[in-house]
Amino acid sequence: MRRLTYALIAAGALAVVLRSAGNETAYSGKEWAAPGGDWAATRYSTLAQIDAANVKTLGGAWVADLPERQTSKAPLLVKDGRMFVTTTAGQILALDPATGKSLWTFKPETPFGGSRGIGIGEGLLFAGLRDSTVIAVSQQTGEVVWRHAREAGIPAQGISTAPAYGNGVVVAVVSGGDNFARGRAFGLDAKTGAYLWNFEVVPGPGEPGHDTWPQDSDIWKYGGGAIWTSPSVDADLGLVYLETGNSVPQWGGELRPGDNLYNNSVVALELKSGKVRWHYQLVHHDIWEHDVGTPLVLYDATIGGRPRKVLLAMRTDGVPFFLDRETGKPVLPVEERPVKQDAFLKTSPTQPFTAGADRVGPACVDKSMIPPGFEAGCYFDPIRVDMPNHYMPHMNMRQTPMAYSPATGYLYASVCVNPAWIRRAETPWAFVRPTRLPGQQQHGFMTAIDARTGKTVWNKRVAYAGCEGGGGATATAGGLVFHVEPDGNFQAYSAKTGDVVWQFQTGDVGFGGGAGPGGGPAVTYESGGEQYVALTMNHVVWAFKRGGTLTPRPAIAPPPTTLEWEGRVEDTAAIQLGTVSTFTIASAGRKEEWANDYGVSPPRVRAKAGAAVTWTNTSRVAHTISARDGSWSTGSIKPGESASVTIGKAGSYEYTCKEHPWTIGQLLIQ
Repeated sequence: MRRLTYALIAAGALAVVLRSAGNETAYSGKEWAAPGGDWAATRYSTLAQIDAANVKTLGGAWVADLPERQTSKAPLLVKDGRMFVTTTAGQILALDPATGKSLWTFKPETPFGGSRGIGIGEGLLFAGLRDSTVIAVSQQTGEVVWRHAREAGIPAQGISTAPAYGNGVVVAVVSGGDNFARGRAFGLDAKTGAYLWNFEVVPGPGEPGHDTWPQDSDIWKYGGGAIWTSPSVDADLGLVYLETGNSVPQWGGELRPGDNLYNNSVVALELKSGKVRWHYQLVHHDIWEHDVGTPLVLYDATIGGRPRKVLLAMRTDGVPFFLDRETGKPVLPVEERPVKQDAFLKTSPTQPFTAGADRVGPACVDKSMIPPGFEAGCYFDPIRVDMPNHYMPHMNMRQTPMAYSPATGYLYASVCVNPAWIRRAETPWAFVRPTRLPGQQQHGFMTAIDARTGKTVWNKRVAYAGCEGGGGATATAGGLVFHVEPDGNFQAYSAKTGDVVWQFQTGDVGFGGGAGPGGGPAVTYESGGEQYVALTMNHVVWAFKRGGTLTPRPAIAPPPTTLEWEGRVEDTAAIQLGTVSTFTIASAGRKEEWANDYGVSPPRVRAKAGAAVTWTNTSRVAHTISARDGSWSTGSIKPGESASVTIGKAGSYEYTCKEHPWTIGQLLIQ
């Protein structure tokens, strides 16, 4: 394979190898022919018409409304003179990349997870439907070329992300793991849809890795390992790389002693056969829902004086791992470090960390960011039943794509600082989902990491948390990194310094709950000799070029950086202390209940001024309900008893329990 070596800008920096443009995994240029630009997920383009010197001339070239007010946050694809857009309603649109004019629309009979995009190859677009069917659609016409119905044994729980393509093989992945099944990947012939192979993340009896699960239990059948992110592909090596999700039951470590392979791992499979070539586990015996979900980035670099084929895997806690993608062995040394232990939860005594590498994002929760009455925790703290008020850092890095620039030798990450309240029920089968509360703060970082050392080069705080599903980063040979914030500001950063050198207010962000992601990842391509940059932004697609005449739109109200009360408000003066939640696990034939002594139902109520508001305690502990501003209190309410207050002044009252300040609700008096 031909190789071009770029000299790095920094003095004394090591050489970085650029792959040939004729290779399937070459960096993108005039086209953007994979969700990550290339199937190595580098999100790097060799186009350089738009650079730091002229980026200020970038303006809107065109904007296209999505049909029926549909939305999209999916990666765009640009191939063979067409731009392909997928909507959250499961439609595929083909647009003219120079004008935004509609060319065709495809509406599948069964919707699919369009927010995660589609794959591409062989002149076809590959989509996974919600019933685990995979279809191939012609790029030119939008007509279905083949349809592969779900194989027996594969859960009808949906293809979770864009299928990958390499060497004539389509690799689709299933996310059933979080629903007490096993995640899996399967390979299909790209031209015909013929079934080739199947890989289950959790190995069964007699298979390699099964010894990392209990041998006297069938818990492995429900073991998790969902795959949420499009696999990366090295066509030269003939390998596809999966990153797998957390173990299940999520918090129930006592049911599944052992490392629990191949969960929370990078797994390299042979494209043609699905055979495991190697694996590397990033979290042993996961009890923290630490999916490995940030797209795996493949790049070539000279490290330690020798050329290496590197795979970068970013763990959820922001610790990077640099693996040899031929062998799975660490390129930068990894050490096992002791972590906090809990004998009941069967915690692993150690977890892996890359020696000398910097973590992106915090290791522990900043106490000032969370509501009063809560404890600030750290990654790898055990989650026990007797920890009802524990806030933990949650997903510094998960699903939001990174970028890699061979010109700088840096990786670019959009980091999420958005801690979560995590609770454990008495039953290990109950998954009490991470919660975020009013008064909690959040923010993010844009970070550059040296791809040869793991050291942070620059780190810029941004207003919003770049959490899962966010736009992430896109790098170009013009020395720029593009990123969109949830307030609608589309930005360009200097790849060398991290300074913002351009921004454009799109004006159409759309969000729900906190600072959710505002738009999809940016792409760049060439049409008619002109470089464009484009992205989905909620209900529209924006495209930009030098001298574009469309001006910024008025900004809408930005998402809050301190969370506010959201959700349904019920008109009632009767509030229950203590709640019971039911968890039905159909695959395991179980129905479990969680009696939450600290729950409030309903959490938000509206009542008339002067009316008596009554709290009835159905829990097993006494509660004293008081307004945060100190204006009223119920006094102690024992189990089985009730107490009332009459509030004459209209307003919004947040209240908590004196004994258990994590019991929290909102009362709106009119």
